[in-house]
Amino acid sequence: MLIPVIALLSAQPPMQTMGYSADSLDYRVESGAFSLLGTAALAYEDMDLSADTIRYDPEREVLTATGEPVISEGGESASGDVMMYHIPSRTARTDYARSWYDRGLYTGERVVMLSRHEFNAQGARFSTSERDTLDWWFWAASMKVFPNDKAVARPIVLYVEDTPVFWFPYAVFPIRRGRTSGFTIPTVGQSGRDGKYIRRLGYYFGFSDYVDLQLQTDITEKTRFSLSARERHRLRYVHSGDIRLEWRREYDPLRDRWMADLGHVHELRDGTAFRLQGSFLSDRQYLEDTQGDPQERMNREARSYLSVTRALGRGSFQAAVDGTRYLDADPDSIENELKAMFLLPDVRYTLSSAPLFPRADSGLKNFYWNTSMRYLAEREIREAADRYDAGFSVSSELTWSERFFGVLAFSPRARATGVIYDRDLQGEPYPAWLHGSVSTTLGTDLFGVFGSGLGFSSLRHTVSPSVTWSWAPENYVDESGAIMPTATADSIYPSLGGFGLPAGGNLYSFLLLNRLEGKRSFRGNVERRTLATLSLSTTCNPRPGEGVNRFSPVSAGLELTPAEQLSIRADGALDPYSGDMENLTFTTSLRLAGYDASFTPDSAPQGFGKMPWRLTLSHTWSLALGSLESGLNKIRFNAALNLTPSWGVSYQGYYDLDAGDFLSQSYTITKDLESWEALFTRHVSSIDSGFYFRINVKVFPDIKVEQHASRF
Repeated sequence: MLIPVIALLSAQPPMQTMGYSADSLDYRVESGAFSLLGTAALAYEDMDLSADTIRYDPEREVLTATGEPVISEGGESASGDVMMYHIPSRTARTDYARSWYDRGLYTGERVVMLSRHEFNAQGARFSTSERDTLDWWFWAASMKVFPNDKAVARPIVLYVEDTPVFWFPYAVFPIRRGRTSGFTIPTVGQSGRDGKYIRRLGYYFGFSDYVDLQLQTDITEKTRFSLSARERHRLRYVHSGDIRLEWRREYDPLRDRWMADLGHVHELRDGTAFRLQGSFLSDRQYLEDTQGDPQERMNREARSYLSVTRALGRGSFQAAVDGTRYLDADPDSIENELKAMFLLPDVRYTLSSAPLFPRADSGLKNFYWNTSMRYLAEREIREAADRYDAGFSVSSELTWSERFFGVLAFSPRARATGVIYDRDLQGEPYPAWLHGSVSTTLGTDLFGVFGSGLGFSSLRHTVSPSVTWSWAPENYVDESGAIMPTATADSIYPSLGGFGLPAGGNLYSFLLLNRLEGKRSFRGNVERRTLATLSLSTTCNPRPGEGVNRFSPVSAGLELTPAEQLSIRADGALDPYSGDMENLTFTTSLRLAGYDASFTPDSAPQGFGKMPWRLTLSHTWSLALGSLESGLNKIRFNAALNLTPSWGVSYQGYYDLDAGDFLSQSYTITKDLESWEALFTRHVSSIDSGFYFRINVKVFPDIKVEQHASRF
């Protein structure tokens, strides 16, 4: 019969209280020994033990479980063939033990639990395979396990399908959940360029949840020896950033090269924010020659800056020092080419827009004003000579807005700007100018709703015309109070970024925006989508200069989205005088995804399912018009298909239709091997060609075998 769970008070002090259940109980009154027979379970404090048979020896105070015993304590569990538990010392011994811990299966010919925080194992195995017959495992003659910390084993042998493929005399495996320090698993291989190599050999320091550091080295037979360090830090709402350092000793030619890249953002409780970015290189070709990421190779600027921002009253303050070096600068090919530019410093203060008459009840309440001030010191380094300029500007703007009859929006504004420099182009100190401008915008929105069409229950067409008139005097006031023509400003004042004197005269800008939207209901959900937009714009100068037309080319942009997966856009400009197109560009994008049964074999079991696929196409076509030297006619492919639940292929290509050749292409084949996964990628381009092959454990990607051949 089934005996319910009860509490048994023993005469033995260490035993205290136990709860147990079983099909039958054999209890010896004279000795206090008992046996739980058939579906036995026993609970003692936070330890639970279940087995076919559990026997208790009061003299030794030992529990012995046989017949698929399972012990659970502290949230972890283990099983084996025979299990013995010593109650006073809370130690256990298990023969042929098995235990799942943190996605891994640990087994051992004999496992001794010295405490809840220390285990000894002999003939130990570790694997993530869930099959009855393991397809891979690590074996160790002896292993000491510290739960939530590490496992120390020696020696270590990696087996794949009963075949030893790797041996190491000693190893430490971190098994702590979350970040943990430990050695990184390197990549060992051989390539035609580097010869034999060991890459990414290093150590990871998981200092805390907020800071970590990774040190790595690459050792190659033919090309280089390199060291790198990557530090990351992040504390929410306080700071974040990283530091990246690289040093390389290249063999042919023998030289040292390096890179330092750092970034940091720090926010104080009062709203002050500091931002730091630094990028330093040993030479201009470092990124292009060494970086595997195409985006990093194409970066041709090295920029560093330090800035601070803070809210002051209703305004904001910002100060920065900024430096940019242009990596493509070649003074021998371009006369007096710009090599570097530094802003030392750039200081701004801006008062945000506020009501001019905050207590007014009439139309005066719609008057707003704002003011901004800026000091800028700029240094240019050129081939011929360096130049340093500095200036201070003050600008204030007054705006007003009103909507007449609820449909006609009227928005005039007036602006005044004054600038003083440290010197003019002739070296005279403190030149200055004062200038102003006014503008106004008039616009409205007109729309009509149609009953249905294009698969939508209703369509809405919105037309938004607007015209802007702006005027600036053709004269300015200089530091002496004299009125000077703006045409002479370029010969007096330095070209300081953001401090240019605007050209005078009248200018009219016209904009016509059309938008077509659709609405429909599907299964209780309302869908609204923009189906098409068309914009037309041009400007008119009533008094154009010599050789300049009154109207500028009419710019047009049309975008069609007949479906969520398809978008078509056309941009162009038409000269209204000659009737010629100055530029014309078409961009088409198609994104498809779904499931297909074409590759499903006839012998597939029921429930095999359809295989997912996706396809993305992007085509750009620019005609060789106007100032364009040559047209652009290129298409990008991106496709992926699962042939079976375990086999997948993907392809990427960039094709020049005019040249009839690929700029780059790559294909990838993946294979799911249950506990493992395999990947092969072949890439070909004008910059780099090669292949990459890898087999790794899915749960632990660092356990891998890989091989690649490429320039990087």
